[in-house]
Amino acid sequence: MKYFLKLGLVLLILSIVVSCNNSEKKKTETLEKEQSAQVYSYAIDTAGVSVLWTAYKFTDKLGVSGAFEDFKLFLVNNAESIETLLEKSEIVIYTESVNSNSEIRDPKLRASFFKVFNTDTIRGVITESNQGKGLLDLEMNNSAIPLDYLYSFKTDTLFLSATVDLKKWNGQQAMQSLNKECYDLHKGPDGISKLWPEVDIQIKLPIKTTLISDSY
Repeated sequence: MKYFLKLGLVLLILSIVVSCNNSEKKKTETLEKEQSAQVYSYAIDTAGVSVLWTAYKFTDKLGVSGAFEDFKLFLVNNAESIETLLEKSEIVIYTESVNSNSEIRDPKLRASFFKVFNTDTIRGVITESNQGKGLLDLEMNNSAIPLDYLYSFKTDTLFLSATVDLKKWNGQQAMQSLNKECYDLHKGPDGISKLWPEVDIQIKLPIKTTLISDSY
């Protein structure tokens, strides 16, 4: 008799657990179904876009960050996916607008780097975007070269990031010119004056998301 009571209790507990699991599974499936039935439109809020960069000096590779204040965007807005929004989008950056938060450094960047680099504008055109990474054509110093980039969408903001190797755009002369102008400022604790060819770029794009269809 005790055996049957214990068996009945076990079966009762199992039935409750299975019932709860099935209930949670149904809720999850319903939520996924609702989300899959919703269609959104994505557009970039151009007023909130920022173009940021980080260059590196010293043997220890200390970062110096800044921004470009003047640029133009050519976009595919009202897209039904982030990938569609990115593909074929274009940015033109005006290098005179470089801002490193230093009134002493910025004129040197314009005269000793960008002028020597023959680059009044930097042009980037996105050609591919898929699952968080893509490819863009980056034009500087009269050369257009493909560049890998990464992207992520977090809290209504799209983040694009890439690392530019200036040597690929024949930037050695411009680097030497800037390093000569800022020789002592680029000298680290080891006494070596060094300017790295890698520059990290990040573009922040605020996104407006609109529900345009809900067929559930």
